[in-house]
Amino acid sequence: MKKLYVVMIAVLFIALTTVVFAATTNPASSATAPAKHQGCAGFQGSGSFHHGFWSHLNLSKEQMGKMHEIKTRYYKETRNMRYELEQKRIEVRKLFTDPKTDDATLLAKEKELNTLKLKLMDKMAEMKIEQRKTLTPEQLQKLDTMSMDHHHGHRHGE
Repeated sequence: MKKLYVVMIAVLFIALTTVVFAATTNPASSATAPAKHQGCAGFQGSGSFHHGFWSHLNLSKEQMGKMHEIKTRYYKETRNMRYELEQKRIEVRKLFTDPKTDDATLLAKEKELNTLKLKLMDKMAEMKIEQRKTLTPEQLQKLDTMSMDHHHGHRHGE
């Protein structure tokens, strides 16, 4: 069982490092890259639209800078909240696996965890709304069209 666990951790680590290295750009080639793709890798995941959305909107350098600034501020503002959330998750997990933990205690800790999740989701929604304000009406329309394609199982450009 321990061997299986070690193998799974190793595979997960390799997959994670592959993603990290794939997301990084070559600084020498970024100077010659088209402006619409520079800095887009920083907008993946974490509540904002993934790379595919941003790269197809033809953001200006100013818009990309503003998007990055908003996301950086979000991460700074929510750093302690995200740390506390992870600590609560660990605490709940430990309580859940402890046979001595009563139902009321477990339920109370789950409610604390859910309260933190909601606060973080509210902050994420505020970030997305602020990022939305940097888009032009045309980009918003294009974003709407792309999200509809995505929800119907189609990818933009296919």
